[in-house]
Amino acid sequence: MNKAKKPHGTSSPIDMEDALARIGGDEDFLRELLELYVEDFTSRFSLLDKAVRGGDLKTVAEIGHTIKGSSANLSLPFLQEQAFELEKAGKTGDLSKARTGLAALGTEFRKLKVYMATRAD
Repeated sequence: MNKAKKPHGTSSPIDMEDALARIGGDEDFLRELLELYVEDFTSRFSLLDKAVRGGDLKTVAEIGHTIKGSSANLSLPFLQEQAFELEKAGKTGDLSKARTGLAALGTEFRKLKVYMATRAD
């Protein structure tokens, strides 16, 4: 989270240069990893939604932390940032921020899906 953040309007949901550098430049492998991320994210987001609706802030913090890490590993800075906000909301017991964070995380995920669809072969 120490990287300088770019404004949302001027950047793609993935730092492609960084992501490719992490995996040796293999674009096909990155595509596979992103597809796995989408699958994993979808199931975790469902659990996260349930936790927020149920006020289970411990689970919100745990899932936020997990999504933050997987997002960081794939150079998805805005998803990483929103997951971190959820993690903090869960740790501080702020249900209102957890609700807001859940919506923001969903928005960032949809941006990634659109980006992936426009780059599909």
